[in-house]
Amino acid sequence: MKSQRPKAIPYKTTKTIKTTVQHSDTIFTGFWIRWGNLTQSEKVVCACITLIPLWWLWGWNYLSVFLAISVFAYQYFQKGSLRLQKPSLFVIAGIAHGLYEVLSLSYWAVYNNYSLNPKSFTNGITTWIAPVLILWYIKNYKIQVRIQVIAWAFSTVVIQMLLFWVVIHFSWKESFYIPSRSLFGLLTGKGEVFVPGVGNSNFLMPYFPSDSSLLGMVRYVFFFHGPESLALAVGFICLLALDIKPKIWSILLFPASFFLLLLSGTRSTWVAIPVILVIRWLLTTGKNGRIWIVFAILAIISFTTLTIPAVNDLLFNSATHTAKATGEFRGDSTEVRAEIYRQTWKGFVNGSNTQLILGHIVPGETVLPGYAPAVVGSHSFILSTLLYCKGLLGSAIFWTFWISWISWLYATRKSRPMSCLIVYLLFSLTFSVMEFESVVMPLILITAVTHKSTLLSKKDRYLKSFSY
Repeated sequence: MKSQRPKAIPYKTTKTIKTTVQHSDTIFTGFWIRWGNLTQSEKVVCACITLIPLWWLWGWNYLSVFLAISVFAYQYFQKGSLRLQKPSLFVIAGIAHGLYEVLSLSYWAVYNNYSLNPKSFTNGITTWIAPVLILWYIKNYKIQVRIQVIAWAFSTVVIQMLLFWVVIHFSWKESFYIPSRSLFGLLTGKGEVFVPGVGNSNFLMPYFPSDSSLLGMVRYVFFFHGPESLALAVGFICLLALDIKPKIWSILLFPASFFLLLLSGTRSTWVAIPVILVIRWLLTTGKNGRIWIVFAILAIISFTTLTIPAVNDLLFNSATHTAKATGEFRGDSTEVRAEIYRQTWKGFVNGSNTQLILGHIVPGETVLPGYAPAVVGSHSFILSTLLYCKGLLGSAIFWTFWISWISWLYATRKSRPMSCLIVYLLFSLTFSVMEFESVVMPLILITAVTHKSTLLSKKDRYLKSFSY
């Protein structure tokens, strides 16, 4: 018997199907992203990242609340209902942590007949409750954004920061300046004079002219609340760069991001990144060994600059001497931090039973007169914010959220790039010497939606066009 040939697909139908597949898989035209080929979720995420300079001009205030309201309002008016499934453990714990912060501050203010800044009450909503509700939505509707879209958006931000650095360093000469108020600061009538540690988001401060960083340059902030936030953001971009293709993109994005990390002058992140790179290499069995020579060199540089006093003094020009009085120390010097941690731990262990369980709620007295940020219960998320201010109960709620959230990410790891998991090692390592920075929760949202590329090769697109 003669074998029967399969019926040919009509030309018009074949062309239509093939065009549809190419339309959904092709993201770029040269450097530019093809906006019409992105999903609705990809458009929202890409726009939110690319417009980071605009959020900085606004002041970053309440953006998570606006985003949560927009997301749920869109879902309700488009579908007629929210149709959310039962909340996961990390959703319950995250909302509980935000409520605990709001309620504990309210109790403390009433008990002490003290009027707190309204932002102290809203911080639990903007930092915890609103973002966690978005996480609930992401998990419920399985929102996915291709890694290329995320990487492209961050690449545009990196380019903007590099251009900003060129202007600041070569044109402005990193000179002293009076910070302008952000749009939020202007609308709310904030004071025209900036006070360190009080309302950074109310002012536009691309760099700190009085602080020193790499090779005598100032500490840069660019579009974030502080150098620590900048360090975490570009640290994540460094890790993300290792997961993207083509390789030339990765090779260009990684050193550019690492250079911005050095400009932040955040030494704790400098140490953490090389450690994470080594761990990543071990997890990936050391493939493509040549590129790891670069990472080894970066690790040696970071270790040398942070541990050898002579090199540290040369690069940072910020060494302090034990003979000086505490009042002469730079606000974020090692000696001042050590004193903060000593008094914070002492206050935690010597507190009453109520304080041990519920925490002191608010930070204590300053250890450096005239410098507001150097207070007992600061400069460490684990020791100060959790143990000292929130006590054992607040700490337990946070770690329940943190562990359950990372566990869910790990359970869905096969569809995610490694950077979306290993960045939590970066966060956890810095929690001991840094606060829960303002960029951590937005980065958590980004890791929640980032997935590996679903781009098809030309052969796969051709075969898929005949699969109908």
